Amino acid sequence: MDRELTRAELDELLPLFALDALDGEEHAQVERYVARDEAARAEVQSLREAVALLPPADVHAPATLWSNIQNSLGEPAEPAAAPPLRVVPGPAAAAPTRRRPERRTVRVVAAVLAAAAVVAIGVLGLQVARQQDRIDDLAAEMHRDPLREQAMAARGAKDAHVVRLDVVSGTGNAAEVVMLPDGTGYLLGDRLPALGGDTTYQLWAKVGDASSARMVSLGVLGADPGIAPFRLAAEPSMFEITTEPASGSESPGDSVVMRGFMA
Repeated sequence: MDRELTRAELDELLPLFALDALDGEEHAQVERYVARDEAARAEVQSLREAVALLPPADVHAPATLWSNIQNSLGEPAEPAAAPPLRVVPGPAAAAPTRRRPERRTVRVVAAVLAAAAVVAIGVLGLQVARQQDRIDDLAAEMHRDPLREQAMAARGAKDAHVVRLDVVSGTGNAAEVVMLPDGTGYLLGDRLPALGGDTTYQLWAKVGDASSARMVSLGVLGADPGIAPFRLAAEPSMFEITTEPASGSESPGDSVVMRGFMA
């Protein structure tokens, strides 16, 4: 090359320089241009980062990518057929010379790099989103409460019997007892206030007829019971929650906190 390239020509060659597709004097001139011009240097860096973002071989770009590039360049979908060559006899064939890349070629390279970056970023974003979904699923699994799920399923059953336990003494909100026909039951006591000291809640059921009625313990619930399962073979007529010493009691004391009756 026997002349200095203009700034516009140097700018056009930046995509090929970023791909190491230049050689000889063109490469040397563009290299000097990039070294002294901050904007050109930033452009080459951006193009090389686009190449680095290319997805792996097993990730495919959308089928419409190339047609979109052609449309953005104003090019026809299929290149026109080249006209036939006409050989003109002469005394000797001239030695082949290396031609500078045409403007259209440089534009296509730049467009492909830009489109590749978009595809790669989209793929990486999808991978990050899927990874976040897996993290969210794991977090949800860690916070699952199988006992609560069982209790809520029982409460929603058609044959469930739900008994409301109203506050008799102290403070707090009403609790519920859910009974299924097979004797499976759940106390929904997660709104009971936590106890202090060496005391516990204890759940009782009154069973038997008028002549043989007795209170049976359905469980020592602890100071902050939440949801507690139990089994009861007999038909209950009433439920009570009392406060008892930490180890529980064989029979209910006088500190009745809540009470509810079977309808």
